[in-house]
Amino acid sequence: MEKKSCDVAVIGAGIGGLCVGARLSHAGYKTIVMERAPILGGRFVWGDYKGYLLPVGAVTIYYGERDPVLLTLKDLGMDTNFEAKPMPEPKWRIKGKDHEMPQKNVLWELISLAADSKEETDRVLTALRSCFRWREPSDFITMSEWLLRITENRLIYNIFQAWCIQVVGMNLWECTAGDFVRSFLNFAGTHMILLKDGLNPIIDALAQVIRDNKGEIMPVTEVRKITVRNDVAEGVQAVGPDFEVDIEARVVVSDVGPQATVELVGPEAFDRGYLKEVSELGALDGLWFVLSSDEPLYDWPGGLYTIETRRGNAWVDYSMTWPEYSPPGKHWMGVYVEPESRLFYDPRKEFEIFLADLADTFPDYKKRGAEILMVRRYQKNWPCVRAWPSVDRHMKTPIRNLYNVGDAVNPPEWMAGSGVAEGAKIVAEDIKSRIKLEA
Repeated sequence: MEKKSCDVAVIGAGIGGLCVGARLSHAGYKTIVMERAPILGGRFVWGDYKGYLLPVGAVTIYYGERDPVLLTLKDLGMDTNFEAKPMPEPKWRIKGKDHEMPQKNVLWELISLAADSKEETDRVLTALRSCFRWREPSDFITMSEWLLRITENRLIYNIFQAWCIQVVGMNLWECTAGDFVRSFLNFAGTHMILLKDGLNPIIDALAQVIRDNKGEIMPVTEVRKITVRNDVAEGVQAVGPDFEVDIEARVVVSDVGPQATVELVGPEAFDRGYLKEVSELGALDGLWFVLSSDEPLYDWPGGLYTIETRRGNAWVDYSMTWPEYSPPGKHWMGVYVEPESRLFYDPRKEFEIFLADLADTFPDYKKRGAEILMVRRYQKNWPCVRAWPSVDRHMKTPIRNLYNVGDAVNPPEWMAGSGVAEGAKIVAEDIKSRIKLEA
């Protein structure tokens, strides 16, 4: 068995592993990143499918110019002048009409359009101002319960449902009221950014930082065990296509999720309470429908929110922003769908529901040459996110010098890959404060 040594061993080269590896290698720590797949980036990757440039998971720079992914590159002195455009604002279809939103006070405008009276508008807005500006609601009720105390207006309810699905990734009845409000406030006022080449340039830039600072990236390398002695992580054992390697490390950072991290150590190394907490982390399932078409299905850049369909959908033709995403003369549209229950649902039924929503929303879709190009189901080891709500205190495990990064341990309020990058920063700073560089 081959022997190696380093300061930091990183398991997994998703956006979390790459961000923490880049930050630590840039700070002078000898870093080895292992990834079992042949390509880097995990759910941040884009790839070619039948001539279309499509995302595997993440689509945009979520929080615009203040996004932690971009700030990571800036902290590392990397060029962030990618070919990019802000996502155009979507329209909302309410009571059969497609409404363009103002630059500010979008939520206020939506509620006014959906309400049955001025009194209802004022009642809902007063309640929202209170939880936005005074005190956030409890985490012991769902956002659905909180909202239904204020109004039974189904259109207003569906506005919040659509936003919750597309930004948080779950239904109102699965999201706590506190989590919803914190996420909404952190996201408010941001403008998502869409890169011409997808998110691959960010993956390449982070990998370059690691390599330029004498770090090592090992693709097609699967970690089989995290070695621990006296409750302290000491390295990993891994295998590749034609080698086995034992890596001694002062710190181990896992980007494969807390549950998989426990298995790599061995459950017997953890107390019953921690094992129970980790076992209860719930991943988010979801479905991503990709439509190809000869013509766009709507006539403006941006997307279309529909709140009177069977599912709260956001229909987005990304190739209207970047035609390079599609072959000449073609378009593609992405639609994320959250089932009514993330625990119990029939994917075939969800497919039928989607087709019905498609026909209702765009009755002439067949005349425009639209057809389903791909359906991707996020579940189990390849979920929408590994846990919601994420539990940031699990960034540190009970095993000293063993950390988690990734979307199961995102800091509060931060979503998706952006939250992963923010969490990687927190972990890297903690490592730098505790593990001093050796002369």
